[in-house]
Amino acid sequence: MGQQESPHILVAGAGLAGLATAVWLAQAGHRVTLVEKRGRLGGRTISFEVPGIDGKVDNGQHLFAGCYDALLRYVDTIGTRDQLRWDAPPFAIRTGPDRLLTLRAPTWLPRTLRRAVGLSWMVWPPIPLRERPAALRTWARIVRAALRPAPELDDLTVDRWFRRIGAPPSMRALVLDQFVIGLLNEKTERVSASMFVQTLHWIGKRALSGNTRAGDAVWPRVSLHELFVAPAERYLRARGAEIVVGAGVTDIEIVDDGLTGVRLSDGRVIDVDAAVLTLPPWSLTTLLDRGRLGQYDHFTPARKIEPAPISSVYVWLDRPLKMQRLAENLRDTTIEWVFDTTGMHGVETEAGHCYSLAVSASWDVVHLPNAEFTAAAMESLAEHYPEVAEATVLRTHVIHQPQATFSAQPGFDELRLPQRTPIDGLFLAGDWTETGMPSTMEAAVESAIRAVGAVGEYLDAGTGAAGSK
Repeated sequence: MGQQESPHILVAGAGLAGLATAVWLAQAGHRVTLVEKRGRLGGRTISFEVPGIDGKVDNGQHLFAGCYDALLRYVDTIGTRDQLRWDAPPFAIRTGPDRLLTLRAPTWLPRTLRRAVGLSWMVWPPIPLRERPAALRTWARIVRAALRPAPELDDLTVDRWFRRIGAPPSMRALVLDQFVIGLLNEKTERVSASMFVQTLHWIGKRALSGNTRAGDAVWPRVSLHELFVAPAERYLRARGAEIVVGAGVTDIEIVDDGLTGVRLSDGRVIDVDAAVLTLPPWSLTTLLDRGRLGQYDHFTPARKIEPAPISSVYVWLDRPLKMQRLAENLRDTTIEWVFDTTGMHGVETEAGHCYSLAVSASWDVVHLPNAEFTAAAMESLAEHYPEVAEATVLRTHVIHQPQATFSAQPGFDELRLPQRTPIDGLFLAGDWTETGMPSTMEAAVESAIRAVGAVGEYLDAGTGAAGSK
């Protein structure tokens, strides 16, 4: 009797969730087919060429934190952890030229205590003295809510909740509102209070688990393509995976509520033992409209999920700015973040010193023409870094991402779908699925871990016998 064939599993979508899912399924010994409708892998974590620039430029600056356990596991698997740069927590608020609120503590203190002392200004912020007791009470209420996230907070926006707990306007303007936008990529008047406290809950939980670097910033030293994508492709090919680009999923073959195959846009029907759809909700909606999945009410909530934008512009200058940190959060300007991209990579080229100027939840600017957005960005830069007046702008490159993340509006918790579906052998992954996390790279990879676990349980139960298709 011949040896039983390994289970054949198709992964649809080659963003970070799809790549991680495919990598770990291949690691488990399964026969993997990775399908991506675009002509390249990477999804939103892509890099591309810009005329006059050596190497690749990322689709906007990406930051992750030391508490991103799933993402760190992924880079460990594909062998790129050494391409990460660890830095102090990304709390650096620039309120004007030479005015930066950041970590300040004696270097002789132990790391954890130094970080706690260094961020003490956030608890007792530099706002009018009469409002500081209210700020202290606000932090206490936020911490209390994060310890035990209440489901009813999903009925409120963060703005309404901040008003309810008495957050002083000066504290919100200096710290809180931008903190929310940075975590959730959405305005306080639009985003769910539940999503905010859930995010604080899982960050705190991981920090208290013994990870002393949970709050640290982690920057890529190389392009996202070199960090996440190319190594994953090499890993998969080395394990015999089939990678199909330029052909998307158009329908799912179902018999008696069980998956039998996946139909592609090139006309092929691939027989599989299981499949994982790692599509964004707006792409899944298209599949619901055109195929058999639309017959299942289970998937209907995905139709209601809306995207939120991010806009950024890369600027190459003939000289560096006088930044104290690799990332600084600006106040009272169009641009919210300045990232020292050249400083992160540690390599300065003849193209000049590169900065990424970013706006999260960029509803106010995502529609602007490139020239107008660039002009506003440079004006923001000049307000906080006077040396810009003496600098020469060598080149710029604008990136508007209208569908950068999901928008976690009130009621969002009810829209997130689990990795398991009512169809035997069909699973979901993606940052928008049930993870309890905001729309981040960590949520995408965490969903992959959960999907791979669910696939394994399904196959182990015998309902998806290896080689049965």
